Amino acid sequence: MAKDSKRILATISITLLFLVSAVSVPTVLAAQNKPAALAPGPLTSLQANWASPNGNQFGQDYNPQTQINSTSVANLGLSWLFPLPTHPTALISVAGGLGVDTAPLIVNGTIYAITQYGQVFALNAANGDVIWTDVLPIRPNSTAGISGVGGLSLHLHDGAEQFTTKLFGGTPTVWYITPDIKVWAIDALTGQYELNFTYFPGTSAIPGDSPTAIESANAPNILVDQNRGIAITSVGSGSSAATGRCFYRGWNILVNPPVPLWTTFCTPPQPGGNLPVDPNWDIEQVNSMKGAQIFYPGPAYNGGGPIPGTAVVDLKTMSASQLNSTLYNDWGYVNQSPSCLAATGGESTGSTASGWGGQWLLGTGPTLGYAFVNTNNPDPYNSICTPGTKLWSASVLALNETNGNWIWGFQTSSHDEWDLDCSWWQGLGNETVNGANTQVLWKLCKNGYLYELNAVNGKMIWAYTPPISSIPVCQYCHMHNPLNQTQMTEAFMNPSLQPTAFYPGAAVGEEEASYDPALNYVFFTDEDIPNIAFYVAFNSSNYKTNPGMSFTPIGTLCAGCAYTTTSNNATLSAVNAATGQLVWSHFIATQGYRGGVTSSGNLVFLTLSSGDLLMINAQTGATVRDFFIGGPLNVLPSIGATASGQMEVIVPVTAGIVSWATAVPGDIVALTLQAAPASSVSVSTTTTTASGSVSTTTSVSVSTVTASGAVSATTAYGIAAVAVIFIIATGYLAMTRGKKPAS
Repeated sequence: MAKDSKRILATISITLLFLVSAVSVPTVLAAQNKPAALAPGPLTSLQANWASPNGNQFGQDYNPQTQINSTSVANLGLSWLFPLPTHPTALISVAGGLGVDTAPLIVNGTIYAITQYGQVFALNAANGDVIWTDVLPIRPNSTAGISGVGGLSLHLHDGAEQFTTKLFGGTPTVWYITPDIKVWAIDALTGQYELNFTYFPGTSAIPGDSPTAIESANAPNILVDQNRGIAITSVGSGSSAATGRCFYRGWNILVNPPVPLWTTFCTPPQPGGNLPVDPNWDIEQVNSMKGAQIFYPGPAYNGGGPIPGTAVVDLKTMSASQLNSTLYNDWGYVNQSPSCLAATGGESTGSTASGWGGQWLLGTGPTLGYAFVNTNNPDPYNSICTPGTKLWSASVLALNETNGNWIWGFQTSSHDEWDLDCSWWQGLGNETVNGANTQVLWKLCKNGYLYELNAVNGKMIWAYTPPISSIPVCQYCHMHNPLNQTQMTEAFMNPSLQPTAFYPGAAVGEEEASYDPALNYVFFTDEDIPNIAFYVAFNSSNYKTNPGMSFTPIGTLCAGCAYTTTSNNATLSAVNAATGQLVWSHFIATQGYRGGVTSSGNLVFLTLSSGDLLMINAQTGATVRDFFIGGPLNVLPSIGATASGQMEVIVPVTAGIVSWATAVPGDIVALTLQAAPASSVSVSTTTTTASGSVSTTTSVSVSTVTASGAVSATTAYGIAAVAVIFIIATGYLAMTRGKKPAS
């Protein structure tokens, strides 16, 4: 970011803090400017609450309410706005984002939200007033002294939060897992701690970790079973060959402090660790599992569309010799080449780690006692020292939550060379499969495929990916065949190791999808952000820091890296969950998509980095409304109710995450149905440049107007008390994007 831009943001932040300290924004809005709401009807618990990170215990990102629907959404307007505090001084030097990057929970009329730096807010959903707030004691040196942990990085996603009501004597409790390697259980009514504990003791305590392995606490996940009193945690990966061994750990949370119940692993013991290397580890694990498949659609299906459940390599049906030739010495831990030994010192050549991004799930019915988790990309992304399928990287797995035993595994990208982790959304539901009612798991991964799996045994029912006409795929970006030994020993996507046009890009499918049981549709968004990928060989000097690949925008000069366009774009797809067939698609020009999708009231809600909240007809894909909120958005909307039963759409503004800037802390915006038009704000902004500096002068005039029709569809900041927020948000967008993109 240019120095002048940083200076503008710093000045804006100071102005924001001054004005916020002078007026209680949520209270002023609620008392003076909020129009009379439409009369709410009686609500069920599922309609009133957004009690899980992805909406409900099944992770569906769906609310069955009908107050806000494709007809009434024309009357959706601003109820209140809560400006978030800026970065704490003590953490100003720590890398990571600001604002709220997790979907706020809504339970019994209270909103619970956590910032990237660990401040928790309980807000009155009716007016945004603070019920309580707590700053978790995260410090820059929080991870110091714990072996194998990288430096603190402030980054959270939806899997980092949970809500329970049966533990601690029936106390409503909000749970957070934070990058300082801590788990926090907080009384949801008072903000007092119920318990907190350290979830990672260091690599020296993990059997099979290399001595110099790096385990990352960045963007951790937690799963809490309040009926059994079990919590499941893990850690992330370090994006290098020094990545520690992949594991999950179960905890008994019925005692304080909690104690470990089990630890289970998803990669073999590493060289140099306190366990012997085992070239047969993958084979032994597959033999002990109920199901084990690797996705391989073959060339005929690489162009997109519905893919039958037979497009897999089923490890459970292989002969012993075939399984041995496929999985023996996976990850290259045994018999390393001289060049690899020189780089690694005889230690790990790579690994993977747990998934993040969306919530892990607990099974019900036929999968009671199952925990559905996922994994990251392999690290490093590329290397001649990591042959094989790299099992179980880029995978979704089911484990027994009481003992940690693996039940089944499904790898989505064999020998992943593209950073195509499977960290994000998964959801549970039921479908009729071959005439039988079947519990299914939907999984979206960064390879751009949406999968429907049998939740009991992990077998693929169908897969879907948008056709190349909407999301093109580069010649080296197709799935590998785990039975092809040449492909399983590639060092880089392009066998020549030359710079390569890489599209749709490593972030395709990096968001949370939504399942609407009323329509039986799954909604998800793929993005096309073209880059040029460069192979970076690792050696003894970059062994602990090199992911094996670097990226640069496609517009950079690169011989042989032709691509039809340099414009980012995205496509929202509605897929029939019964068949895996496309129902409709909606194209989004000029920007990619990262965050999540929410469905409710025959609407699909999309949050765009341009500041637009798009509301799409769930049955047809047509735009119903484009609500320009004004600040960058990349968190899925939460939909729940106030204590009086008024439905709300809660949208975090997360400027600090979308831009990776450090000066704009963001906001929480509440939208409700309005019975009358809101007040209007006239904003005049003048920017002058002199002697290399930038100064901004702003005047604001406020008037209440009477007009026919609904609240303005272009701006959410039409309220006097938050006029300054409007200026900040729109000024920020103007500075970083030039102008609001066309819808």
